[in-house]
Amino acid sequence: MIKLKNLLALCGSLILCTAILFPSPAAAQDWPKSPVKIVLPFTPGGGDQVFRIIAPRLSEKWKQPVVIDYKPGASNIVATEFIVKSKPDGYTIGVTGATVANNPLFYKSIPYTYDDFSGITRLVNLEMALVARNDAPFNTLAELVAYARKNPGKLNWGTGGLGATYAGFRQFMFAADIDMVHVNFPGWSQALSELMGGRLDLVINPHDSSVQFVKGHRMKMIASFGPKRIPGFDQTPAVNELFPGVEITPYFAFIAPKGTPPGILRKIQEDTTQVLNEPAIRKQLTDLGLNVTTATPEQTDLAFRTETLEWAKIAKQIKLAPPQ
Repeated sequence: MIKLKNLLALCGSLILCTAILFPSPAAAQDWPKSPVKIVLPFTPGGGDQVFRIIAPRLSEKWKQPVVIDYKPGASNIVATEFIVKSKPDGYTIGVTGATVANNPLFYKSIPYTYDDFSGITRLVNLEMALVARNDAPFNTLAELVAYARKNPGKLNWGTGGLGATYAGFRQFMFAADIDMVHVNFPGWSQALSELMGGRLDLVINPHDSSVQFVKGHRMKMIASFGPKRIPGFDQTPAVNELFPGVEITPYFAFIAPKGTPPGILRKIQEDTTQVLNEPAIRKQLTDLGLNVTTATPEQTDLAFRTETLEWAKIAKQIKLAPPQ
């Protein structure tokens, strides 16, 4: 027979376990009580526009400061590792995207798995643009391909890390049957700086990072890599017009350390979705070539895993060397 004292202790343990495994909705209602940190995997000016736009509105909604913390390096790996090692309380949110799905193509050892973090929501799809230095000996995509075929290995191209952008551009080179030298940078801002300095021929980057320089005539846009032409740049073709099936559509998504209470994940997702759909915010993002595309935490998690399989197929198609 169980003694009353032991029974009460057992019940207390069960209540404690239940509270841990199934947090009360009050946990989400009381959140946040202190500043919230958004960790970005790139350098300032290298794709952070969307977060500088939405952070003030999230701060107003949450009545707490929202701080942007930059942790670039190793194609999101540095930032994502920081996230998975953070306390799962909703006060540290990470940003990632398609890169987390294709990093296994380039890195043999990654210090985390999908089981170490939880998706919160998709944020925006990025329009990708191929830009060239102003004095490059080509002005159109067709001219670039013709020049590169006549001069194999002469042109160089830069990216802000490996990942979806790199893999997608390699897919383009394979389809176009051209050979160019890749130069990797910690972030897009460094790559664009080298381009404007005349030390780089091409950069494939988010349109919102380079549009101001294109409009300022400091570089020229050769092509877009999305499913269609970028609004406002209707004279510049999409790569898939010449090479069907070649597209790059990276995106940004919020993630949190595994173990973050589901109620808090849902609150962040719902509040972020509301902010992204505010007419003034949506217009700012659209003007930068950023397309709002939200998702539930469950949909976000599933997308990461599905895309890993899709990128593995592309890597095999274009004969991308496995990580060493």
